[in-house]
Amino acid sequence: MTKVVDNSKKDYHCKLAANMNNLLDFLKNNSSWIKDISTIIFTGTGTLIAILSYRRAKSTIFQPKRTEVAKIQAQILTDFLTTFTTDGNSLDRSIDYLNIFMYNVDIILRDYNLSDIEKISEKYAEYEQNIAGWFQFLENEDYKFILVEGSIKDYDRLIFESNHRERQKYYERDAKKGIFDVHRIFFTKKYSQFHEKLRDLSNNPFLPNEIQKVANQIGENMTVNLHYKLKSILSKLIEETYKALNDTETSDYEVLSETFKYQTLWRIFEKERNQHDEDYELLKTKIREHLRIDKE
Repeated sequence: MTKVVDNSKKDYHCKLAANMNNLLDFLKNNSSWIKDISTIIFTGTGTLIAILSYRRAKSTIFQPKRTEVAKIQAQILTDFLTTFTTDGNSLDRSIDYLNIFMYNVDIILRDYNLSDIEKISEKYAEYEQNIAGWFQFLENEDYKFILVEGSIKDYDRLIFESNHRERQKYYERDAKKGIFDVHRIFFTKKYSQFHEKLRDLSNNPFLPNEIQKVANQIGENMTVNLHYKLKSILSKLIEETYKALNDTETSDYEVLSETFKYQTLWRIFEKERNQHDEDYELLKTKIREHLRIDKE
């Protein structure tokens, strides 16, 4: 009986043996760069694990500090809002626009010798108690000025009563030429307190940039309101008052009334000045966003 040999199995084993020999030869001939690749893979894996571990450790280590900073931020912002926007208060009232307006109306008219303020009067005593200083403009520029701290008595001693006659002649010459410059704007202690707190808010290193930008915006609007809006109204006031007192053809005697000075002009100033309602709403929004108050 003839024995049949399965050559297919024999060929398979031969090919397998040949492939194994080829693989061994390949590994033997390329062992160096295979080792390098393995080293790179293991090194990369180790580096990745180290980075992830560092981030996790960093997050764990600095989390208490971030929590403490958040507490400080919340306290600073709460103190500011509580001081200036609660119990019937607002940014506008905290800035003290009304008193600043009234005081400057009286003082500018006195400077131009268009009215008088008795030093023994209650009004003068009120000014002495509330006025904290003035912005002295340089060459009649709106935004170039020197901030002078002092009371109304300090102003009278340093400026108003110093060379009084020469200064009056200077104002009279300007008035005859139709020049009615406002050389300074007085501010109150209440304004000074608010401005100081606002400056701290805009410069505090614990607060984020978006909140500091809003604080700076409030300060810029305050500057525009006093250095430009109020200054323009005061200039127009002394011009019209001068005309009325000197009986010129274009004079309007209504400007001499208390109603015009303290009510009509105040309404004009309130209408023309930059309002702070939007500033306040923007500040609240930025605070809520930063502290993630509405986030779950």
